[in-house]
Amino acid sequence: MEVNVLSAFVFAFFATAAFGVLFQAPKKTLVSSGVIGAVGWVLFVLLRHQLGYNSFHANFFAAVVIALCSEWSARLFRQPATVFVIPGIIPLVPGLGMYQGMTQIIEKNYELGTATLLTACTDSAAIALGMMVMTSVFRVLKIGKERKQRLQRLKNAGRHN
Repeated sequence: MEVNVLSAFVFAFFATAAFGVLFQAPKKTLVSSGVIGAVGWVLFVLLRHQLGYNSFHANFFAAVVIALCSEWSARLFRQPATVFVIPGIIPLVPGLGMYQGMTQIIEKNYELGTATLLTACTDSAAIALGMMVMTSVFRVLKIGKERKQRLQRLKNAGRHN
């Protein structure tokens, strides 16, 4: 399947920025959020359709990149990371899979509906897992940095006494 990366980027950018507006994110963060969501979506599309990764892995790696970029942007803009993460994951959310799965079940095609819903649920889990991994890494790094600063302050206080 041939993918137009530029159009995927542009549409994901506007979708992400629009959700940023909908969630009342600060105006100064909308462009960054849009870029984060677009980069995540393009990565997902490339992994899924160009490199042949399954949807779980493509969603996981895209969510990791979105969370990483969101953490960096949070420090750059001095905002909470959720201001960037929530709009950023919107293009990845498997809403179509949920809709199609429910439609299949309503039409009494239980096997296909269940399989489609299960795929959508595992994709959602991959997104959550990817975000959790990156957030945990940044939290550990932050705690380590704060601990180092506290130890340095204690050493400095000991020298002055």
